[in-house]
Amino acid sequence: MLSLLIIFIMLWNFYIGYNRGIILQAFYFVGILTSLFVASQHYLDLAKKIALWVPYSSPTEGAKMLFFKDINIFELSKIYYAGIAFFVIFLATYAAVRLIGILTHFFPIDYYDNQKANIASGIIASLVIVLVFSIGLSILATVPMESIQTQLHNHFLTRLLIEHCPPVTTMIRNLWITKVL
Repeated sequence: MLSLLIIFIMLWNFYIGYNRGIILQAFYFVGILTSLFVASQHYLDLAKKIALWVPYSSPTEGAKMLFFKDINIFELSKIYYAGIAFFVIFLATYAAVRLIGILTHFFPIDYYDNQKANIASGIIASLVIVLVFSIGLSILATVPMESIQTQLHNHFLTRLLIEHCPPVTTMIRNLWITKVL
């Protein structure tokens, strides 16, 4: 069911991107890249501060992790807080980009309104949501609760987004694990 929901949202984003056009979607894609850069520069400070504000489920006796197996289960809270801080900064920056994107509707952006450009913008929109899902699901994968771990592990698409989404998985490993631990 979770995989179907993700596929539906990806198709919906393709449709939205197709209708937006290539210029606006390219602007949002540059905004995503900018948001990733800003979040990667500032998340460590916020991660230290939110540990007292954001709850984290402590591992129970016999808790088994299905993701991030190479990391000590008691160190996962640091990765969780780094992920939450990264995601909060990422979303705040992207929200600012989206607000600026609203202003682009005042410009004549229908110049590249053809089928190839619209398909490309739909693909870009789908890539953006894949990136957001990969980050969000990776944060959930650090929570040592059996129900969450099982739910994420039982769906092929969630496993793919967490473990095998090449640029995002590598970025997460570098930013959340290598820099934090």
